[in-house]
Amino acid sequence: MAKRVPGSMRTRKSLSELIEGRLSCADGRGELVKLATRLIIEEALEAESRDALGRDYYEHGAAEGQGWRNGVRPGRLKTAEGMVDYAAPQVTGREEPFHSEIRDTLKGRTQALEDLAVELLARGLSVRDIEDAFRDESGRSLLSRTAVSEIGERLWADYQEFASRDLSEHDIVYLFIDGIAERIRPGQKREPVLAAWGFTASGAKVLLHLMAGSKEDAETVSALFQDMRRRGLGDPLLVV
Repeated sequence: MAKRVPGSMRTRKSLSELIEGRLSCADGRGELVKLATRLIIEEALEAESRDALGRDYYEHGAAEGQGWRNGVRPGRLKTAEGMVDYAAPQVTGREEPFHSEIRDTLKGRTQALEDLAVELLARGLSVRDIEDAFRDESGRSLLSRTAVSEIGERLWADYQEFASRDLSEHDIVYLFIDGIAERIRPGQKREPVLAAWGFTASGAKVLLHLMAGSKEDAETVSALFQDMRRRGLGDPLLVV
């Protein structure tokens, strides 16, 4: 029997496959935001269940009445990029039935979650970003400080891996650079984000880099190219 894994691990794998060109998708930008949004949601829901149970995913030895995980149930969230399907942990066996406050609040903050998804890939999330995203209407945090810190560490590691990975393995023949106005801080004005997509000789579409800049100018674009060259980007036949 296959070992059960958290939904966030499956989503993280799909996000990596999209970035590396192993997951074909007509709307790369839209699917990227949807998967990153799903990852943030699932990380938060899994952390909430850890807070409720007092132990991590694979840990055993629950005290009587403390409860246990009982699989997942699907959830859906309508966003500007389309429907985001996610996996919500189920918790049973507790003296007081478990109810997800985070899931209750998701519908009211779709735009903020999409903004976080872009920020995650463009410059990484801070612990403060995560903490602010999951508060109730009174300002109370829906996650423990430990949970927020753990989510922050994992998502920061995801960003570091994406932003520093070796690009020399990709045989890029066509490089497309575009500036997109994105709101990467909830409630603030849109900022320019430079996106670099590469198309390989085999036809795969690879996300090489995302960079948030104060403006879309020659200095920012030069920094984008210099960083990709430093990480092993070769000489494409065509750059647009």
